[in-house]
Amino acid sequence: MTRFVWAASVLAALSLAACGSKTPTKVVGAQPDKSAPTGAASAEQVAKEMRGNVSCPAKASTPRPANAPVDDVTGVRPGMPLDEAANFVMCDNPLMVVTENTSRGYNVNTFGQHIRQGFDGQFAQPRVVKTSQQILDDMQKEAMQRGANTYVAPLQPGQSRYYVSTMGLPGQEQVLSVAREEYYATAKLPTVDSVKQALVAKYGEPSQANDNYLWWEYDPSGAKLAQGSGNCQINVSPDAGASLSTACGVTVGALIQPSSDNPGLAHSLAVNAQNGAMGMAVLKNTEDALQKVDDARKAKQLNDATQNSDKPKL
Repeated sequence: MTRFVWAASVLAALSLAACGSKTPTKVVGAQPDKSAPTGAASAEQVAKEMRGNVSCPAKASTPRPANAPVDDVTGVRPGMPLDEAANFVMCDNPLMVVTENTSRGYNVNTFGQHIRQGFDGQFAQPRVVKTSQQILDDMQKEAMQRGANTYVAPLQPGQSRYYVSTMGLPGQEQVLSVAREEYYATAKLPTVDSVKQALVAKYGEPSQANDNYLWWEYDPSGAKLAQGSGNCQINVSPDAGASLSTACGVTVGALIQPSSDNPGLAHSLAVNAQNGAMGMAVLKNTEDALQKVDDARKAKQLNDATQNSDKPKL
């Protein structure tokens, strides 16, 4: 299993955070709620408000090690710092904005600390000022769609979206997995074969393939798994949860959805990348470090109580 060593300075920084110092709670580019703009605005204006300081083209602070498996999705790769990954995502498109996702997360004890466990990347939408009746109509429409189990596409043609899961000490979070989905513009649908060729050109020959599903699987040492020799397949959708395993290293999965009008043309592409062994190690080391800080807090409370507490009246 890959091991990660956390520097003492990081643990000290966490101790300060536990005592009340401020730590980031929003992904780079997210607009704080207390100063969120109001009023009608175009998608371009909303994007400008939310994106903040974006540096494009994005550059990674740490390059992928030589001879290591290709593990990135549009430059975002496991192990990358969260805010750096957010910058890469926003460089995907001028309308792309990122927001912290607080509804999804890993099953870890954070001991009361705020850890950014993931963020969404999606196209900014126009801000529309609606009347109370319009809001009520929208709510009724959404309720009817849920009741009828109506499928609502997550994207429009020409749009893309991301979900990036992260973990680490507060302010030190790093990417564990990255998923991206793109709907191709209606008038510019590529062929399914050309998309497959592009995937193979980037990631190499797949370990396994099933129709329009492809997987590239490696063990924790970086050795490629032969077809049928392992079970490190992952779900490629941005809506799917991460399936981390200490038996798996880098795993990349892709799904090409054909057009309903012409199966030789690609309607969309979804790609997901993660590193199971690295992710499991980060989860464990993060929880262990948080527990040490919490244990120190409790010990200090006991010591303070011994020195300063009132004696019980008996």
